[in-house]
Amino acid sequence: MIKHGLKNFAYNLKYFFTPLGTLALGVVIGLSILIPSVISSAATLAENVKTILAGSSIDFTVLQDSVVKAVGDLDWNNPLSALQTMISEEWLTDTLNACIDALIQSSEVYTLQLNAAVEEFIGAAAVYFIILAFFIVAGIAAGFFLTKFLVRRNMAKRAFRKYFLVSAIDTLLVAAAAILTLWLFALWQPSVFISTFVWLFICGVIALIEAYAVHGYKKIGREKVINAKNAALLLATNLIIFILAWVATVITVVITNGAVGLFVGFALFEIALIVISMNAESYVKTVADSLTASGVKEDCEPSAPPAAA
Repeated sequence: MIKHGLKNFAYNLKYFFTPLGTLALGVVIGLSILIPSVISSAATLAENVKTILAGSSIDFTVLQDSVVKAVGDLDWNNPLSALQTMISEEWLTDTLNACIDALIQSSEVYTLQLNAAVEEFIGAAAVYFIILAFFIVAGIAAGFFLTKFLVRRNMAKRAFRKYFLVSAIDTLLVAAAAILTLWLFALWQPSVFISTFVWLFICGVIALIEAYAVHGYKKIGREKVINAKNAALLLATNLIIFILAWVATVITVVITNGAVGLFVGFALFEIALIVISMNAESYVKTVADSLTASGVKEDCEPSAPPAAA
């Protein structure tokens, strides 16, 4: 079981760039909408500021230089944090008001109008950031389902009707296990530490039941698949795969940096979770197929009683 699971994980690492590719595509599409739209909104904000201050005697070049200096003072060693600060309503309002305070008298006359212009810009920018987030999430989801499709094609193909059968069984069994875990937690809160491993063990049993229903029914005896030993080995296999993905991510962070480690870890853990979710199916399918290929016929159902003399 363990050897089979680790082999599955290693073999499916060839899809490492699949989730990263769909994520990158989502980011590129989102940024292609975000960047020009925010620039356009910023240009509109600048025009609104000029209109508001049109009646005052002010050198807009000096105002522009003041804003540029305020932007330059941000911590651009952390660009994401700097960008987040720069588009916040508080920073924009404080920066504009501080610049205007230094240039003209009675700047409070323009405060309400400037605040309204800033709020309009923030509202527009927020919409485009939501669009960016949507495409990022869409890229992650597309990568997950595409990677899962590719991994399943290698590990354990299913007929379409069996997909709904397994989904129904999975929903009922996982719901029952979750209720049991919550009930134990309500009775004794420290049981959460024990129930975590119990939950993982139960999930392994559930996975074996599902795998037997899809790939082993009438091909292999139930007791050969659904037993405590296989559930424990499946749990150990999945924990080892998870630890390997975690260790590889930490090593990448140490060797390179956090950003690279984040992307590497994202791909590794996605593949690891997908392989973990299919290890039971792959194992049962392999055992059933090997018995079928060797021509061995197991007694999958109870024997009929002998006929009366």
